[in-house]
This record gives sequence, structure tokens and C-alpha cells, in this order.
Amino acid sequence: MRPSREALSAKGRGRLRYRPQPSWLPPMLATLSDRAPTGGGWIYEPKLDGVRVSAYVTGGSVRLFSRNRKQVEGGYPELVDALSLAVRGDAVLDGEIVAPDPATGLSSFARLQQRMHLRDVQRAARTGVAVELYLFDCLFYEGIDLTGLPLLDRKKVLRDVVWYDGPIRFVPYRTTGSVAMYRDACAKGAEGIIAKRSESPYVGGRSTDWLKIKCVQQQELVIGGYTEPQGGREHLGALLVGYYDGGKLRYAGKVGTGYDGDALELLARKMAPLHRRTSPFAPGPVPAGAVQWVTPKLVAQIGFGEWTEAGLLRHPRFLGLRDDKAAREVRREG
Repeated sequence: MRPSREALSAKGRGRLRYRPQPSWLPPMLATLSDRAPTGGGWIYEPKLDGVRVSAYVTGGSVRLFSRNRKQVEGGYPELVDALSLAVRGDAVLDGEIVAPDPATGLSSFARLQQRMHLRDVQRAARTGVAVELYLFDCLFYEGIDLTGLPLLDRKKVLRDVVWYDGPIRFVPYRTTGSVAMYRDACAKGAEGIIAKRSESPYVGGRSTDWLKIKCVQQQELVIGGYTEPQGGREHLGALLVGYYDGGKLRYAGKVGTGYDGDALELLARKMAPLHRRTSPFAPGPVPAGAVQWVTPKLVAQIGFGEWTEAGLLRHPRFLGLRDDKAAREVRREG
């Protein structure tokens, strides 16, 4: 089965290219924006609080890759099984794995933490955390390169070549009402919205053709050390985090909240082999007192109120560890 040329726009039909399906395509990434665009030429999707994944389906076999090209299908066996039956042909699909909160129905990064670091089928099943895959783009299908097509044409193909059932979902979108959509997302406690140019081709890397508008400030930051625990807490007191700027790790603040016992244990285990004697941060102010420095390899998802004039996080809290982005790629977004 191949996508119908008649269903595509005239521009889309002219951009169809036939070539072998690639083994890897860098994902297209959204740029942070403080407001949604208005006017025509945009579509709007809910921003999901999960992990990005590229699905490569070949002859019924499914491989799942994180955005930094790590294979992750071992941690999501139910999604692999569902995709092998749902995709009608060889394809490269783009989407987000989420773990819905049973109480709210919203995607929960905290719940997904229990699954996202696992690569073993049995251990993943024992967590009892259900996951879903929301698809929003189709890059290749049956030897046809779709990356040059307008986004809306790619979505037509995506809707047509996948059977949506069980944990495989199609990301809904709208073409108007971005302000109301954003307001509703924030009122429900959701992540925010994504705005995409309806005519945009698919390009690897960050692009202003895709914008993310967040209800709550969040971003990835690199762990460069931690303070000693106080009171009854075990393992650590607060993480010291930063971001890369001009090749140097800039200190962004101390994160002392957001941890439960499992998170503290996981962090301690991950950081133990990275201990070092010297600070990895560029010269500048850092917390006084006893600090254990670590080699900056771990990336944490941090929520916060705002950036201060001094370039530090206000009211930061730990949300989880990420393994789908290299530390050297972390930049300040806001």
C-alpha cells in the first residue's frame, strides 16, 4: 500500500521522492516561545510530558530510538507489539511515549520515570505502569521520502497508514484557537501546546517552524555536583545544575526539592562513579559548604518559576533524569 497521490496537496505531490528507507533521521525539535503565533498557516497540538521516540518499522520488525539514537524498544514491549500490527508497511514515524496519570488522564513524566530507564522486557512489565505512543509525523513510507512534504500532507499519510487502537494514538491538532487551547491546557495542569507551520518540511535539528509554548517552565540541565543531605534525608541534599554556553558549563542553581526515596537512590547510584575532586562549572559563584563534584554526564529535567537577573533558577524542583539527550547538547532555553 502506498499513500494516495490524489489525497496530497499539489505542492506535496511535487515533492515526493523515492529512495531507500534510512537507518536514522535526526528528529526535528521545537524552539521555546513565550506565546503562540496567531493568524493562518499554523497548526496546534497538545504538548505531551513524555519522551520523544522515532519508530522504524521494517517488514513488521520494530525498532524504537530516543532522540539521541539510543535503542529503547526493550523497555516498551507492548508498544513494539502494537506497532508491528498497526503499521501497514515499512515506515519511519515520529512520536512521544507517555505514561498517563490514572487520576487526571494527563501524561505524567514522574510515572514514566519508572519505565524510561529500563531496557528489559520483564522488568518493564513488573512496574505496572501503562504507556502509550502518540504519533504526530510520518517521515518515510514504503520507499517514499516524505520529509520534503508540507506537514499537513505528512499528517494525511500518518492518519492513513496506521491503525490507531490500544496504546497507539494519533496526536490531535487544530488550525485555529491557539489562545483558548493554551489557556485550557494550563487550567488542566497540562504541559502546554506545540505550534507548527502547516507548510513546514521535516528538517533534523531545532527549528522555528515548530514552537513550544509551556504552561510551566521546564528544561533539561546538567548535574555538576551535589550537597550533603540534611536532617532525615539520605544520599544528597541538593543537586547543583548548569547548562553549556560557549563550551563552558555555567552554574544555574541548586535544586533541593522534588525527590522521593526512589529518586534519591537512583541519583546516588548514577552519580557514584562520576565523583571528582574539582568543580566542572566555569568560574563564578557556587554554593558554600560541603559539595561533592561529579563529572557532568547526567541530565535532569528541572521545573522552575523563572530565571533571575543573575541567571539562576527561581524555585527549582527535580522532575526526573533523562537519558535521551547528551549533556553537551544542553543549552539554556529561556
